[in-house]
Amino acid sequence: MKFQRFLQPPQDSFLLLGPRGTGKSTWIQERIAADLTLDLLESDRFLELSRDPSLLRKLCEPLKVGNWVVIDEIQKVPGLLDEVQILYRKKQLRFAITGSSARKLKKTHANLLGGRLLDLQFFPFTACELADQFSLDQCLQYGSLPAIAMDYAQAVPKLASYLTTYLRQELLEEAVVRNLDPFRRFLDIVGLTNGQLLNKEAIARESQVKRTTVDHYFGILEDTLIGHMVRPWTAGLKTKESHHPKFYLFDPGVVRASAGLLNQPLESEFLGFQLETFVLAQLRAYLSQTFKFFPLCHYTISGSYDIDFVVQTRKAVMGRRGELVCFEVKYGKKYRSNWADGMRDFATVSKDSVRGMHIVYCGRDRLHDDGIEVWPIGEFCAALFRGEVL
Repeated sequence: MKFQRFLQPPQDSFLLLGPRGTGKSTWIQERIAADLTLDLLESDRFLELSRDPSLLRKLCEPLKVGNWVVIDEIQKVPGLLDEVQILYRKKQLRFAITGSSARKLKKTHANLLGGRLLDLQFFPFTACELADQFSLDQCLQYGSLPAIAMDYAQAVPKLASYLTTYLRQELLEEAVVRNLDPFRRFLDIVGLTNGQLLNKEAIARESQVKRTTVDHYFGILEDTLIGHMVRPWTAGLKTKESHHPKFYLFDPGVVRASAGLLNQPLESEFLGFQLETFVLAQLRAYLSQTFKFFPLCHYTISGSYDIDFVVQTRKAVMGRRGELVCFEVKYGKKYRSNWADGMRDFATVSKDSVRGMHIVYCGRDRLHDDGIEVWPIGEFCAALFRGEVL
């Protein structure tokens, strides 16, 4: 079974970041005719290059102008980026570099070639990439990592193994955390509260760690690309606007695994957050891979309503109003008009123009309700990646 990825390979050097298991290496193998490939997960290659990064220049000596060099998992030896810059400038080689963590690159202030490397991101399969193999139920239950989507019969053991591999390779081997037990407790709570307003004090109590440690742990999840913080849209429109962010893990299957729910059925409320997680992944993949660097937030009025995602497509500049597009995600098969009440109220008070209001749900009917676009999930994803939504 083969799936066509949406992302198109650039003509020049790039850095491709994405969580482990999203298919970065496979995509590069299929789309880049490499003249030299270096996989830093291979222990012998890692050891020789970590001891002497200048060895890269010797390995590239036979190559010619325009040849492609692939380096997998660059965060293992970030010092190689200095060598890449030399080779890029002197030999005019092209580099396709992958990484599953930005943490070590940031920590060591690794040279990112002064902006010469195009920054790309990779994600699990989107609904459009799965095409006629797309099953919403399977995606909500087990996610859409390539190894999972190609064989859902083995989803449970593979997801359990994925989490173990992440804990071992990304955290212990890189000495990100010294003691895994509190981090495991933290990860379990993050899975159970995925997509909800963050209460870091409560998470600290339940994880039995300090509040500052919780901040550190969330930073780890973001830097290793396992999760994404959705900031609040705080426009000062209402007195009870929430200033708390929401945190989403990057894939519904990983949410279920981290919550410890792989071997029990999921409640409808939990599946609602799973659907939000999946829709967020579609939005992030589209925005990233079409280079639309729009802020993506949530808007919540405590005790009143919540708009799952607010995307700012234009900032207010020199007296001209900004523009927003709002998204509400509902785990239901029959559309209810009151689902749009929050967005309608927001549109009447927003200082920015709300140019689009969309509801994504589990039903089969495509509807228009007085300015509200109502989408079945499959049709929404197709329209999104055709550029018809944002």
